[in-house]
Amino acid sequence: MVWLTPTFREAAKNLQKSPKKALTFIDSLRLHVQGGAGGMGHPKFGGVGGRGGRVYVEGVEDMSLKDLMKSLKGKHKVKASVGQDSNARSILGRPGNDVVIQCPTGVTIMSEYGNKLGDVMKKGDIVLVAEGGVGGSPTNGYCGAKGQALAISLDLKLIADVAFVGFPNAGKSTLLSKLSRATPKIANYPFTTLRPTVGIVSFPDERQISLADLPGLIEGAHVNRGLGHRFLRHVERSQVLLLVVDVQGFQLSHKYPHRTCIETILLLNKEVELYKEFLLNKPAMLLVNKMDTEGAKERYREITHAVRDLSSVLHKYPPEMRPERLFEFVSVQCFSAKEATEFEVKECQNEIRRVLDWVAVETEAQKERELELLKKLQHRQTEYGPTVL
Repeated sequence: MVWLTPTFREAAKNLQKSPKKALTFIDSLRLHVQGGAGGMGHPKFGGVGGRGGRVYVEGVEDMSLKDLMKSLKGKHKVKASVGQDSNARSILGRPGNDVVIQCPTGVTIMSEYGNKLGDVMKKGDIVLVAEGGVGGSPTNGYCGAKGQALAISLDLKLIADVAFVGFPNAGKSTLLSKLSRATPKIANYPFTTLRPTVGIVSFPDERQISLADLPGLIEGAHVNRGLGHRFLRHVERSQVLLLVVDVQGFQLSHKYPHRTCIETILLLNKEVELYKEFLLNKPAMLLVNKMDTEGAKERYREITHAVRDLSSVLHKYPPEMRPERLFEFVSVQCFSAKEATEFEVKECQNEIRRVLDWVAVETEAQKERELELLKKLQHRQTEYGPTVL
């Protein structure tokens, strides 16, 4: 059976109202999988029944979860075949046929109990999700066992060069529409983006950069408040994080306190840190948006020093707002996604490209340093023998 998560149930309702609209992106899919039952043994001849078929998930390229959903054609579940019974002509029953579910790369497979079954990160990666039942034999009274049955979820982690990180209504969707050919839904209220949108920036020399506009965070996203984990898992596979903040600050609703621009940056930093601290190792850029609003230039002048050196103002904020580790921004820009001129848009695109090029150079240099260290260790072991630690 195929279940869509709540966000996509809402999208599906919208599809019924407007048949011309298409569900453009799916990042989570639930399936019921079941291994085949083992074949019956043969007591008279001591025959052993065949093992039931297994269910696997295998990574393939050029595929999406939407393609997988279409290929299932409304099946209630994916089930492998049963093992062959033992008989007088075939004492050892043949095993049941395995079933391989093909899925896109970048998928984490979770069981219905929240256990991680495995990752499908590249083409050819394969994960066993449902074991087949053992065949009937003297040890089990010649009765074949049932196959394993469970519900699993396939959770896609999006691949993008740059991932936009920000609270709702920071202008991420408008920014994406300005910088790329994407056409995300844009409105002046929180949670406009309910599913990831990817835009492509094309340069005259044929270079292309992918940008991901992800659902906005709220405070508590690290414990899955709002769309927390659905958003944050996509950040993991991006090369660069681009924090987008409103120069005027942010307030989710009248029930929540108003956060200044600096508080917004600190809270975003803390949410990412509490989710998975290693994400702070990724190169990060900061874009202070909505510079077209009233008093924006004055506000930005007031915080210019702080945004470039957060550690110098950290002591001014309450402990619950302070992250243990701060982002080290490799680039800080002020921008107006709504009113930006063509020149300003190109400047922003080029700055993103510059950072990505720098990341590529640094990554290659790090690989060379690691390779050189490995060669030295191998040479030392050849010359002096193993080192006892």
